[in-house]
Amino acid sequence: MKPPLQILFLTGRSDPRSAALSPLQAAFLDALPAPDPWKVRVNFPYPAATPSYRATPLLRASWRNASQYVGSRRAAFAERHRSQVLDRIEAAGRTFVLAGSSGLELLANLRLPAAVLSRLHVFAYGPVARCLPGCDCRLVQGRRDWISRAWFRAVEARVDCGHLDYLGDPAVLRLCCAYLKEAMEASV
Repeated sequence: MKPPLQILFLTGRSDPRSAALSPLQAAFLDALPAPDPWKVRVNFPYPAATPSYRATPLLRASWRNASQYVGSRRAAFAERHRSQVLDRIEAAGRTFVLAGSSGLELLANLRLPAAVLSRLHVFAYGPVARCLPGCDCRLVQGRRDWISRAWFRAVEARVDCGHLDYLGDPAVLRLCCAYLKEAMEASV
C-alpha cells in the first residue's frame, strides 16, 4: 500500500552525476514532522541509485543550474524526465514538493498532466521561474534574495535570508511545517 503523502526535493543539479541530497537538504527533510518512510532521500530526477553527495564550487554550481534552467525549456527535457518523475509521484497519494530556486521552473517544464498536478503541494523557496505550474504552490522569498525577487514580486511569505540560505533559516522551516500540516490534512 502506498503512503498517503510523500515529501521530496525538486531542485537544479549542481552536480550532474548525482541526485544525492546535500547535508543541508537531508537535515531539513529530517526536521519535517512526518513519518520517515514518507521522506524521499534522493533529489530530482529520482534515480534508484546515485553517487554520494559531493560539494560543488559555487560558480560551477551556478553555471550548471542556469544551464539546466534554460535547457528545461526544450521538449527534450520533459521527454527525458517526465516518466521518472511520474513514477515517483505515483508512489504516494499526494506529493509535497520542496522546490528550491529553479525547481519550480523544472516542474513547470515537465508538462505534467492536470490530474497529476492536482495531487501536488509545492513549497517553493527562492523561486526562479517564468510561471507557476498548475498546482497548489506556496512561494517563500528572502528579503535579500535579489535573484528570486527579479522573478516574483508577490509571494506568500518573506523571510530574512538570501538565495543560498533558505534551508538553514528557522522561519522557512516553520512556514514549511505549517504548509505540510495542511497538505497532510488534505491527504487523509
